[in-house]
Amino acid sequence: MASLSEYESLDEEVKELLENYKFKKATLYEPCTLKNFIECLIGIYEEFGLLNINYTFNPQLDIENDTLTTEALVKLINSVWILLQSYKNATEKAERLEERNHILESNNSQLNGLVTRLKEKIKLEKNESKACVASAQRVTDHSSEIYKKYLDTNAKLLQLTKQKETTERALQTKISKLQLENNKLTDKLRNKSESYTPCSEVCDTTIIQIKERERNQRKVIAKLQANNQDLLREVLSLKEELLLEGLHGPGRA
Repeated sequence: MASLSEYESLDEEVKELLENYKFKKATLYEPCTLKNFIECLIGIYEEFGLLNINYTFNPQLDIENDTLTTEALVKLINSVWILLQSYKNATEKAERLEERNHILESNNSQLNGLVTRLKEKIKLEKNESKACVASAQRVTDHSSEIYKKYLDTNAKLLQLTKQKETTERALQTKISKLQLENNKLTDKLRNKSESYTPCSEVCDTTIIQIKERERNQRKVIAKLQANNQDLLREVLSLKEELLLEGLHGPGRA
């Protein structure tokens, strides 16, 4: 861009053209013609200054007979060349940025897919964790119930053990009393006369008598059954005789 000293060295006509360009910027929107090429060059000069391209244009020095001098043309060509190089570099940079942006978009898409899978995995793990916590809670509750049953069973076992011990002591006491009574009875039996018949002998005699009585009764029953058979045969014989007499009775008459 033109410095303040360069601007002050310009004559009033050129300053007026520059002021008009600042407000109108005709060279940006209107095509350059033979009538306004000076204004166009002034506009190019200002635009190059905005783009930080070193280009100066002074109509009094660079225009002779309404024609651009060779030096001015060379400066313009060099400035245009710099502009083209800048445009080329900017285009290449834009292409690289576009390619990089494409790569970043692809990476971003992959990352989004990965994040989605991670979210699903985290959600699944959360659900599994909830299920594990619920299962652990059920196991804990079941363990508490089992432990409570164990305590109850242990208490009952202690109670039964105490009852068993009490019963054993009572039975032991009773056995001791019975042994004592048995000893007393044994002593009494020893003091009786020698003619005393032991209970076993009496019982054996009684059993023998009962068995003998059963044998006699069986004999009597067998004899009665035999007599009954004889009587039955006699009755049948009498019936047969009566029938025969009934059949021969009319012939005798």
